[in-house]
Parts: sequence; structure tokens; C-alpha cells
Amino acid sequence: MSTSKPTSPLISADALEARLGDRDLKIVDVRGAWATPPQVDRDEYETSHIPGAVFAEWSTIFNDTDGPLNLAPVAGYEQAKQSFAKLGINAGDTVVIYDNYHHMMAGRIWWSMRYWGFADAKILNGSWPHWERSGRPVTNEVTVPTAGTFEPVAQDNVRTSLKALIGSKDRACLLDGRGAEGYSGKADDPKSGHIPGSLNVPFRSLIDAETGLFLEDQALEAIFDAAAADWRDTQIITTCGAGYAATVLFAALEHLGASASLFDGSFAEWKQDPKRPIAQNL
Repeated sequence: MSTSKPTSPLISADALEARLGDRDLKIVDVRGAWATPPQVDRDEYETSHIPGAVFAEWSTIFNDTDGPLNLAPVAGYEQAKQSFAKLGINAGDTVVIYDNYHHMMAGRIWWSMRYWGFADAKILNGSWPHWERSGRPVTNEVTVPTAGTFEPVAQDNVRTSLKALIGSKDRACLLDGRGAEGYSGKADDPKSGHIPGSLNVPFRSLIDAETGLFLEDQALEAIFDAAAADWRDTQIITTCGAGYAATVLFAALEHLGASASLFDGSFAEWKQDPKRPIAQNL
């Protein structure tokens, strides 16, 4: 059942700019792109970034790196603790995360922090492209943080395992954040498609193509209404291909006051067992 949330997971560029220099503000730059191998834009960070930001590789931070990236679950306790320490995050801080990939990388790192019990994490609305276009302060000074001391505590209510998904998917609202092509599948590839019963809400449909900002609340609500009329009154699980795009849906839902859970294994994990059914819209 959806419940009201007191604050939005999004922070505006105005609000962030007003807080630049605060000692308890930590900014994390995770610019890069989903590619093979993963694209990590450290050079862009070193050229220009938001003052005070530290750089983190989106493909490794808060990720279990023992397997392929598309199957990488959220980091375990020890790795999560190391991630918080590396970024200089302490209890009582506010953390703002930004990327240059439609909030997808920032969303995953934000959700990972939330899963490990850090409540005051925010996604910069519009991320780096909006910040840069609007002429806000930038620097090339690299920030080297003091090791953080935040103690992770898992919050299982924001994560759905494969076992839990199998047990609840017939009564939950399962939203797939991939684009229509990935969701629909390919006629010549029976392992492509989506989890049966899942509904498609492409994550980029939630973002204004010109400004890079999340759509206004009414427009977001209309998109979710079109996909699932009962999304406000049922258990919501977000999914996608590998657990990244789905975090943008998760953030939009929470911004609207709805609770959700992420199946971070997503379709990549679902299709590992050939006995599991796969749906296609061809």
C-alpha cells in the first residue's frame, strides 16, 4: 500500500547552489554511461564539476563487483561501508548525487544509499546538464574527502529479491523502466522481452527532453495512471534490464508520495533460468 513520504528525493539546482560550502553537504559526481565496457567520465569531472563534488565510478561504487555488471546486486555490508567511507559520508550529512545520463546512474547510487540506511540522499534534478546549461558555479579543483564513518544498516523494504518477486508479482504492480524496444523484445531472441505481468513506463518518459528535469507532478501522475490505474493503492515493484533505469521510476514515485521497492536483479536475473516465462509485445 502506498504511503505518504515527507520529503522529495529530488533537490533543485537553486537549493543545491544555496548550500554550496556547507560542511555537512557531500556532493557525488557519477557521470558516465551504460556501455561495454562501462563508460566512466572521470576526465570530464577533472575538467569541470560542481564545487565540492567527489568523483565515484558508478559501475563499482555500492555494487557487488564479483560478477558481470548487468547481474551485479547492491553491495554487501562490508563493501557498502567502504563506499560510504570512500565518499566521506557521515551520519547527519546531506548527500547530493548527479550524473549526465538522465538520472540513471545517480538514481542507482541514491537508491543504494537508501537501501543501506542513509536517508538524507538526494538526486540533483536535471543533473549535470541542467547545472551546466544554467551557468552555475563549476570548478576543476579535485576534492579529496576525509574517510566517512557512516554505519550501514540494510532497509529491506526498498529492495525485492527474486524469491520475493516470484511470491508477490501476481498481486503487485510491477513497472518496467526500459524503453519500449527493450521491454517488447525481439522476435528472433526468445530470451528478450519482459517479466510477464510487468507494465512498461520508460524511464526517459519521466524526463523533459529539453530541460533534462523531471516532469511536473501532474504529468508524472498521468504517465503512471496510463500504465497502471491502481498504482497509488497497491504494492509497487520497479524493474528494468539491470536495476538502474528502474531507480528513476522509484525516485519519481517517491517524489509523488508513493512507496516502492526495487527488484535490483531485474530482467537480467529473471531470464537466467530458462524455465521462467518471458513475455514479448511484438
